[in-house]
Amino acid sequence: MSGIIVYRSSTGSTKEYADWIAEETGFSAHDSKNASIRWESIDTIVVGCPVIALKPALGGWIKKNWDQMKDKRVVLFTTSGADPANEPVQEWIDKSLPESIRSQIRTFPLPGRFDYARLKGISKALIWFAGKVLGNRDIKNQIENPVDGVAKENLTPLLDYLRQP
Repeated sequence: MSGIIVYRSSTGSTKEYADWIAEETGFSAHDSKNASIRWESIDTIVVGCPVIALKPALGGWIKKNWDQMKDKRVVLFTTSGADPANEPVQEWIDKSLPESIRSQIRTFPLPGRFDYARLKGISKALIWFAGKVLGNRDIKNQIENPVDGVAKENLTPLLDYLRQP
């Protein structure tokens, strides 16, 4: 099995997961900004990204490259401060990708990390606006309580899936 991991990371959690997947699979991991992919030489593509503004940050990248990906095994993992077991993370993924793509990829929402104090610029301003001005209680809670759910064992289902023939 040949593969590649393409990721975008904003707080480091997605990169950490991508590095762990690379260790376990032997796939090379590349930041989406620097990924040069030889599509013909791989059969599996793992895409990892945070959920930003209620959608996967690489949703557009997937759509743009879908013609090269559609005949391969494609896995999408997302990270967010939201608990993937209790929050509508899968719904956010479903809303951002058309059915023609969703039906051909396997998704794995993973817990990430979120620390408002470490955000910068427009990201911090948008979160503040949503939490304080719009009064979103969930966002207010995230501003006040950093989240770090990143753990290697969260990858077990994804790695098990990749090991299947």
